Amino acid sequence: MRQTDPSPEKKVEKIDAPLMKKMIVAATLWLNENQAEVDALNVFPVPDGDTGTNMYLTLFDAAKEVENIEENEVSKVLDAFANGSLMGARGNSGVILSQIFRGFANGARNKKHLNPKEFSYAMGEAAKKAYQAVMKPVEGTILTVVREAANAAKKEAEKTDDFRQLLEVTLLQAEETLEKTPEMLKVLKDANVVDAGGRGFCLILEGYLRALRGDSTLEKELKKVAPADPSRSVKAEKLEYAYCTEFLIKGHKINLEKIRKYLNQYGDSMLVVGSTEVTKVHIHTNNPGKVLDYAVQYGRLSKVKINNMEEQIEDRYGSIPETSSEEEIPMEKAFGVVAVVAGDGLGDIFTSLGADELVTGGQSMNPSTQDLAAGCEKIRSEKIIILPNNKNVIFAAEQVKEVTEKEIFVLPSTSIPEGIAAMMRINPEEDFASILKEMEKGLEEIKTGEVTFAVRDSTVGGMNIKEGDVIGLSNGEILVSNTDVGKVTLELLKKMVDEEDFLITVYRGEKISEEKGEEIKEMITEEFSDCDVEMYPGNQPLYYLIISVE
Repeated sequence: MRQTDPSPEKKVEKIDAPLMKKMIVAATLWLNENQAEVDALNVFPVPDGDTGTNMYLTLFDAAKEVENIEENEVSKVLDAFANGSLMGARGNSGVILSQIFRGFANGARNKKHLNPKEFSYAMGEAAKKAYQAVMKPVEGTILTVVREAANAAKKEAEKTDDFRQLLEVTLLQAEETLEKTPEMLKVLKDANVVDAGGRGFCLILEGYLRALRGDSTLEKELKKVAPADPSRSVKAEKLEYAYCTEFLIKGHKINLEKIRKYLNQYGDSMLVVGSTEVTKVHIHTNNPGKVLDYAVQYGRLSKVKINNMEEQIEDRYGSIPETSSEEEIPMEKAFGVVAVVAGDGLGDIFTSLGADELVTGGQSMNPSTQDLAAGCEKIRSEKIIILPNNKNVIFAAEQVKEVTEKEIFVLPSTSIPEGIAAMMRINPEEDFASILKEMEKGLEEIKTGEVTFAVRDSTVGGMNIKEGDVIGLSNGEILVSNTDVGKVTLELLKKMVDEEDFLITVYRGEKISEEKGEEIKEMITEEFSDCDVEMYPGNQPLYYLIISVE
């Protein structure tokens, strides 16, 4: 794995600021070269193995921060490194990595340069900080690898004053610990992989060592390996239905099913949810007047909002109308919502439900803490609710609290359906605490299903899955495998739907045509005749279908 030195080298007895910079850049470049290997160490064969990518993007942002400072003290370099990694942290692996770097920087406080003992002490502080950052530390992960590497560094620092020798021993221990992770964590053993985060950390240590050895292949500029912007462009297209119409109905014994069936003739993207006393209606239509005229028979209408979506698309993606310099600044809101979404169809749904800012992200493209913080700062409100909509984004969302003065409330939505259910629970007439409680209830009352493809051969739950097979997941667990999207969808729903469920909502991904979507919808409607079935274009990448059952 590591290259050997062709000739004797002069000892490296201290690490100063310039050398620390070189080590950081070398580690970033080396992780970049090997990120695909780390991504492939995914426990499940789903197309969201992104540990290597998240660690690299986190490290890249940190390294860019280091490049921009001219301090001659190693502690200042490490402070910039820690701050850059915090802002650039993506996914759980990126956040843990940022905590490792923060702990290391704390351990090197006020140091102009580092000797081996000081370096090993800082590594010990890095391990402590990483463990403190995780509510329930699990052995067999990057945490174990960092801790054992730090222990080895401490012992070796008592024996040598040569950093090359110190890092060789440290890296060897990290690699030996990594190889043992499947014995510590059953899920790794079942998948026949080592811990991805631990492998990423080993690559960082190896990058450091290569820099100390003067490896010329890693002497590149960071700008040459700058990651591509994950944001997706969206073209403005002619809409079949132009007006996004939403409102609340306050009445008595409101018949939600009857409203759904009647309004279905007037548009699409329809959502009718709530209770028999307070019902929220959302629909894209060309006849908002007819929709309101029908709904008023069920009770008093409030919070009526009608938006021309064609104008919104022009404003967002092109042909932006000129505005007066005297245009009024929007009034400050009681609270704002930032939602993490991948797919313009899903984005439109969240926007229509009241999300103030959308941050691009999801499977395989987790947004950074800085991305989330930027979304929060755009909203004229001191209270911000973040909907991560992905379990691997929650940790980064929590870090936003440390980088903004606004009050941040992270609602731990782990899927798009959970996020939508939470948004549907918002009643602007309630106080903020009550709104949060209602949104949390929304997370609990939804079941999420996902249909995607396997990225490698695997055995899960007794199923022999081949690369390219269609797989169905419920709440993150693979339950079905086949070669046909429709068959997998039906089998998955049979395992999800029970007698009390009344609504199945399907969000069609970018790889599923409208025609195929309608075919699948008809199959579901026929199989689950007691449930209402709705389908919307989500246009999400990677996942053929995202499903909610309630």
